[in-house]
Amino acid sequence: MSSGLSFRLVDVVVVARTDGQVASCVEALREVHLADAYPVRWPADPVDWLTPADALNSWVAMAGDRVVGHAALRRTDPPTPVAERMGPTLGSPAMVSRLFTVPAARQSGVARRLLDEVAGWAADHGYELFLGVADNALGARRCYERTGWRHVFTEHADWLDADGRPALVHYYLPG
Repeated sequence: MSSGLSFRLVDVVVVARTDGQVASCVEALREVHLADAYPVRWPADPVDWLTPADALNSWVAMAGDRVVGHAALRRTDPPTPVAERMGPTLGSPAMVSRLFTVPAARQSGVARRLLDEVAGWAADHGYELFLGVADNALGARRCYERTGWRHVFTEHADWLDADGRPALVHYYLPG
């Protein structure tokens, strides 16, 4: 996607991702990786990375026939301090994951729309949300905070950041 792409948010639709959209998601992910080093290391199999075994569902934000954003929801348990802050939950925990928007779609509401879609689906299916974001992803952290997520815990992850050190991950719960 060229950086000169312009679109109006009303022209963006969020839909459940289909197998036929995965190749376009990989193209969008490559654009994000080149701009932001997300993911920190390009995956050996980006299709597999976008489709983790514990995925409950995935969504894409589309501007015409172009993928401008992606989000997944994974069935995984939060770190204990996050689970404790979730309080008495009504459902199973699930992690918002693989959320990204291409640079041309940033600060246009695409991420918010993806988060809203994930949250609606999770509520309908009995899941309580949390998410984790790497320390170096300042733009993503700001986005989550602007959309009402609240920081509840920080820890070092079991994966390495770009400097080869254990990544620092900030965990959030919906506001």
